[in-house]
Amino acid sequence: MIYDRADQAIRELNRLNLKAFNRLKLAKWDELNVVRDVNSVYDLSARQAVRRYYEIAVEAFIIAMIEANQSNAYATRRADQIIDNDWVMDLLEMADPVTMYMFFPEMDRKKQRLLEAMTASDDRNREIDRALKYWTVQVAQYADNMVYRARLEAFRQAGIDKVMWVTQKDNRVCTDCDDLDGQIFPIDQVPPPQHIHCRCYIKPVIEQK
Repeated sequence: MIYDRADQAIRELNRLNLKAFNRLKLAKWDELNVVRDVNSVYDLSARQAVRRYYEIAVEAFIIAMIEANQSNAYATRRADQIIDNDWVMDLLEMADPVTMYMFFPEMDRKKQRLLEAMTASDDRNREIDRALKYWTVQVAQYADNMVYRARLEAFRQAGIDKVMWVTQKDNRVCTDCDDLDGQIFPIDQVPPPQHIHCRCYIKPVIEQK
């Protein structure tokens, strides 16, 4: 499946993040320690996510190139040339088409929100659990975005002019995605994902010569 690698990476990150946020519950409470510990948890999680995003993007790029009738050797070579840490970071610095926020500014906002909540709340553990939930959504959203963007880049590199929108064709397909299913778009005019955790994908339209 198109999103299998992303889903696997997110499961791994969720386990790591759960442990890290749970450690916040055990931290000694004082303002300086909390600021340090909250920053450490988010910053470490972001570094772990960036590493996984690179792996996700490379695999998605190679799979898409092969779908576009490129050899595995060529696809792997092009992935090595195009998908690197800078490519991932550039994507993280763009506004996500669904949430409309950029990865790191939004991470900083979530850190500050948690710090304020822990200071004001009489139930800090509840605030930590809530912060973990919101952070998990953000990390997963960018994993999906890596798949979408890497596939789009691969098709461009393979000289594909048109792509088709494909849904998962299950009972969870939303109305907006269902309306797009099977539609063909010029590669520079394909719509972005329609919602958080969108499972739709694009595939190349290869014209017979």
